[in-house]
Amino acid sequence: MTERVETYDVSEHPGIDISLIAGDVIVKSWNENRIMIVLSGHPETVESTTIDATQDSVAIRSNADKRSRRFFARAMDVVVTTPPGGIVRINSGSGDVRVRLRVAEVEVNSASGDVHIEEEVGHVRVKVASGRVTVAYVEGDAEVSSANGDIKIGHAADAVVTTASGTIVLGTIESSARVKSASGDVRVRDFRGSDLVVKTMSGDAILGLAPGRTVNARITTLSGDFRNKIKPTDGDKTVRMTLIVKSFSGDVILRSAG
Repeated sequence: MTERVETYDVSEHPGIDISLIAGDVIVKSWNENRIMIVLSGHPETVESTTIDATQDSVAIRSNADKRSRRFFARAMDVVVTTPPGGIVRINSGSGDVRVRLRVAEVEVNSASGDVHIEEEVGHVRVKVASGRVTVAYVEGDAEVSSANGDIKIGHAADAVVTTASGTIVLGTIESSARVKSASGDVRVRDFRGSDLVVKTMSGDAILGLAPGRTVNARITTLSGDFRNKIKPTDGDKTVRMTLIVKSFSGDVILRSAG
């Protein structure tokens, strides 16, 4: 295994762009106006990887031969340490991705591997063919899809979430959410917004609604029970919201947030 370390002086909020065939990616922060890049893995992959750096951005490109049947054996891990606040874009063929810094925007496309965004970010776009996705806190909108894997978002203003197979868990949603699952449960713990749309083919929908609202609900389930467990609250209902739930096979449960 070969290791290569590069450092570059950058501006206050640099952009990071990583394209990798195979290997894990970690992006983390420090309080210096420099970027440090550590590449470790197969010597051929490490040596052929190109790094284009300016004051405002750094682009890392793995040049492993995609036609080779052995490119998975030529994997290379990437660790980037950077000032916070910029934009992070990652394209990965195979490997886990971890973003451990506060940035304005994160965009991840991965064919296979888990994605973890562990700090507060402004906006999130994640698309995974096979792998779990966890997002801690999104100040704005989160758009996450996985063909096969669980999705968990701790907080978002707006969320659009889709999975073909896996459980979806949303924590606090401030404004709106559209959720679609072909096979797997949907759980929303604390919905505080105005529009919630949930569609599931096979799986239960357990939805926690914040108090103090009037709900315009349209709920349909072909094979499953509907239960309203929301506890009555005192005071005026000052917020109006629309709730649409469509379930082919699974229970729909409404409950108080928390």
